[in-house]
Amino acid sequence: MKLLSGVLMIALVIMLSACAGKGALNADGLSKAFQKQGLEVRELSSEEVKQLASTPVNINGVEPVTFELTLPAADMAHREFVFAYVFSSEKERIRVESLDGTPAPIKMNDLYPNVIRKKNLIVNYWSYNKDNPLLIKQISRAIDKL
Repeated sequence: MKLLSGVLMIALVIMLSACAGKGALNADGLSKAFQKQGLEVRELSSEEVKQLASTPVNINGVEPVTFELTLPAADMAHREFVFAYVFSSEKERIRVESLDGTPAPIKMNDLYPNVIRKKNLIVNYWSYNKDNPLLIKQISRAIDKL
């Protein structure tokens, strides 16, 4: 009987663990979604990110996973970036946003932000073109399919 209760307890813990992360999005999945939309994706190091921004890029202690996006076989005159902020849950993302109105305080030289929120992610797409961001359709489609 003790063995059966132990096995049932372990099975319950495994099931609850699997359900806890269900629906949570991550940067790796986002990168793959961008690639499926025909974009070339390169993850940037934290040092490269520090050189890009004129202000700190974290949101209430959460550092972004930063990607440089390009179109294959296209000569892009300006670099375009995505900062993906991954929170533990959608509830946590909403809580953090309500604390400091993020991600408005971040500044990047000659680039304009386009913010997309989905579940536990804040995706900040930085484009050189303020009125007609070059990759917005591909990025939006990728996020919608997550």
